Amino acid sequence: MLLDKIHLDDLEVGLKADNWEDAIRKASKILLAKGAILQSYVEGMINAVKENGPYIVIAPHVALAHTRPEHGANALGISFSLLEAPIPFGSDTNDPVKLIITFSSVDNESHLELLSELVDVLMDEERMEKLFSAKSKDAFYDSLTD
Repeated sequence: MLLDKIHLDDLEVGLKADNWEDAIRKASKILLAKGAILQSYVEGMINAVKENGPYIVIAPHVALAHTRPEHGANALGISFSLLEAPIPFGSDTNDPVKLIITFSSVDNESHLELLSELVDVLMDEERMEKLFSAKSKDAFYDSLTD
């Protein structure tokens, strides 16, 4: 399911950001452009981190930017943004973040299979190193779908 849903236009390599908030805003543009989320969803993601801390930093160097569906999720969506320079999000164990996965779901169940497949990718250290070192969308896509 995950790999079937990912296309080159869901990927960004070399994203420049000043801080974690800027990184989330910029990484969200892919899902905004597709209509999967509203601007209110972006604000919801940022507010959730401000209120709850960097819980979205789910693995070494990886943030899963998301919030509750009612904040403006229109569809199941996922995008990958590889940062040009790693950015601290405030996580004691997994900073700095190199990859932001922006994720939206319209309910509490439809995304579970997709997240399960994503966990398999995140647990594959060799694959993650290839993703972190990708210099182009094509290289990132090839490593993701390999």
